[in-house]
Amino acid sequence: MGTSTAHRSPATPEWEQVRELYRQPNPLPGEVVGRIVAALSPETRQQMHGPSVAYNLDALLSGSHQVATQGLSELLAGAQAFAVAPVVSLAALLRDQAQQRIIEAQVSSRFGELALDALSNTVMDVAAGGRGLLQAEPAQVEANFGRYFTERNLAALGERFWGHDFDQVFRYFVARDIGDFVGTEAFPSVSHSSRLLDEVARYCRDTTTAVSLADFEDQFQESVQLTTAERIELLQPVIVEGIAAGLDVLAGGA
Repeated sequence: MGTSTAHRSPATPEWEQVRELYRQPNPLPGEVVGRIVAALSPETRQQMHGPSVAYNLDALLSGSHQVATQGLSELLAGAQAFAVAPVVSLAALLRDQAQQRIIEAQVSSRFGELALDALSNTVMDVAAGGRGLLQAEPAQVEANFGRYFTERNLAALGERFWGHDFDQVFRYFVARDIGDFVGTEAFPSVSHSSRLLDEVARYCRDTTTAVSLADFEDQFQESVQLTTAERIELLQPVIVEGIAAGLDVLAGGA
């Protein structure tokens, strides 16, 4: 389904309040995000925490466990890019795992695909440890990513995922409408609209740092020891609560 902007936002008064901001030069990202939260239907909110999103969080948490217990080289055995870019290889491997499981479970969704991008970005962000994607050495990648399991801090890894997931989701919400306003006084060029997309994404990442998953650490530690089906069942309530908490925090920008 992807993030195509072919599907515009619903023609509701609430979404018209969002589009009204796109008629103004330099709308505040927090106000845009807050109005989008107010415009979301119950059906959309439910889709945002569907099972496909849980498969992505699962791949992330299980990935830290696999790296910590198996070692990076064994986990990436046969990955063509490993010798050049272990960070990218790890992100690609975990993304492929999540995508395959989503397909097998027949739970594909637009928000699941957005979460796949969030998964990749989270892995690269964490595993690189502030170094360039091509500069991080395998030992550094293994230490950076595996430590969340060994230090019993999978909740912090999950929190990083939330930031990237809301980044992707709200980019999508803005992108599907903003093109209608490119070429106007408010957004004279594509670069102006791209700037708003980046500002909204950054606002979402920064603001959702207030969402804590610390209370779920024991569940996370337990989940990585279970079968895939058991892990998803255990993580699904966490996804529901995390999305709801994130939307509550983001609603404050209105």
